[in-house]
Amino acid sequence: MNEHSFVKSIHRYLHPDVYKWKIHDTFTGGVPDAMYVGPKGLLFVEYKYVKELPKRDTTSLPHSLSPLQAQWLERINGPSTAVLIIGVNDTAIIIPSDFSTNISRMRVKTEGMSRKDVAAFIHSVTVLGRNPNEINVTRC
Repeated sequence: MNEHSFVKSIHRYLHPDVYKWKIHDTFTGGVPDAMYVGPKGLLFVEYKYVKELPKRDTTSLPHSLSPLQAQWLERINGPSTAVLIIGVNDTAIIIPSDFSTNISRMRVKTEGMSRKDVAAFIHSVTVLGRNPNEINVTRC
């Protein structure tokens, strides 16, 4: 699986009330990968996909979030909402803030969720109007 397939697999679980836009901007660097809109919220998502977990529990995940992408997420995380979603194999982890934090293998193992749960998180923010920082991302 690659990042494109990972994102597509999440989109299969999205509720019809969630409008999704896969953003492809060749002129401006760092723009998030997707925007989701529902009746009660807006969510920008930067997706990263890592093919496998590191061997040690304390080793950081080698995701490729660039400084420019982190700046965009920080900038739009004010009035609207932005999250980083990192996929690993069949698991995902949602980072609702502090995008520059290193994510360890142990954190992925304890906070990891299914793609269906990621779609439920997106639904919670856009359709139910919940704040992503207040959602328990291990149980949507």
